[in-house]
Amino acid sequence: MKTRTRYLSEGWYPNSKKEIESLLASWLPHAPTEEICAGISPHAGWTFCGSIIAQVSSRLPENIDTIAVLGGHNPPGMPVIAYRYDAWRTPTGTSTMDRDLFKLLENRSGEPWIDEEYADNTVEAVLTMALALRSKAAWMAWRLPADKRAVEFGIHLAAAAKTAGRRLAVLGSTDLTHYGPQYGFCPPESRANPVQWVKKRDERILEALVNFEGEKALTLANKEQSACSSGGAVGAMSFAKTAGAVQGRVLSYATSRDVHPGNSFVAYAGVAWN
Repeated sequence: MKTRTRYLSEGWYPNSKKEIESLLASWLPHAPTEEICAGISPHAGWTFCGSIIAQVSSRLPENIDTIAVLGGHNPPGMPVIAYRYDAWRTPTGTSTMDRDLFKLLENRSGEPWIDEEYADNTVEAVLTMALALRSKAAWMAWRLPADKRAVEFGIHLAAAAKTAGRRLAVLGSTDLTHYGPQYGFCPPESRANPVQWVKKRDERILEALVNFEGEKALTLANKEQSACSSGGAVGAMSFAKTAGAVQGRVLSYATSRDVHPGNSFVAYAGVAWN
């Protein structure tokens, strides 16, 4: 059996089940009452955005069969990257991949996928949290290109889950604007108040996502550099719309500057659809 094990260093998230459970207890003192079919969460180290990942993941239904994480760091025009493992071992346990649903979707995809071969935080930082909270669920994961195929992927994913009779929840994974000299991005008009300038531009792509405007979100991300993994976010949005979600909303917004003040920072948001 081919098992995916941890690739990211311990600086990304704890390697201890006890420590993860302690963090979750501090981030989630009360269980949320709403249930969502899909959401978006950031994928930085948990020190910076773990509470947002938890806020979104904890709203996934308790009785789901499978969690799919749609990551990114995959530019427009590139192939879909698939995580083709039998199981995923995290500090809180080992979960099996939903092989039947994966194969059903692969047969419908219409184009070849390439296999994941190296460490990437856009899936691992999110799926580790989701499986800690929903340990009985199976998993699937891909990294989607930041183009219109992300919309198509979400549609196919919802259709495949319906055909298979699978209770599926989807998490799209993206961080928002990367600002400052560390990222080579600090336009002159932003320098009077960088945080507010970044927040206003991030609000545009978040509005597009909650309103199911996938192509607009992709355009904003690619032209304005307002999301590093918009394919994953749009894939989750497209799944939510196809699965019957009627509304989306932004749960929270923050930046790494809240934790580590500096002239370079990354923005994060949690989004939910139900």
